[in-house]
Amino acid sequence: MSRFTPLLGLALACGCGPSGDASTQETGVSEPVVDSSAEVSAFRLNETKQIIYLDTQIAPGQRRRFDIGQGSITIQTLRVTDKWLTFHYTPEVEGGYTIYECTVPVSPTVVEFKINSDGTPGKTSFDLTKCKLIRGGNMLLEP
Repeated sequence: MSRFTPLLGLALACGCGPSGDASTQETGVSEPVVDSSAEVSAFRLNETKQIIYLDTQIAPGQRRRFDIGQGSITIQTLRVTDKWLTFHYTPEVEGGYTIYECTVPVSPTVVEFKINSDGTPGKTSFDLTKCKLIRGGNMLLEP
């Protein structure tokens, strides 16, 4: 018992729990990393309904590309001015694209971008004819 008492005292004094000191951690074991800068996305894809949703209430400065059957849809939120969200909408099919600058009211109602059954960009929930045409072209032919 007399030999055991000093060891017990040492264990109680020093502690026996895990330490934050790297020299006592097992190799290959790391603490989980929490990314506090993660933003809430303004975009959501409903694969069942084949609809992309844009939440106009999420702060701008986000961009996302959705690859669809025969091309892609890219949406980039730019700014909010007097409760109106401005964004770029770029539908692309087999290299051919058009960039539109659109403005919609900030509201609880989401903006919808439908995807046709053949994998091409479909109708939008806003009037595309009211958007400003920025440019168009074919990315396969551009340098």
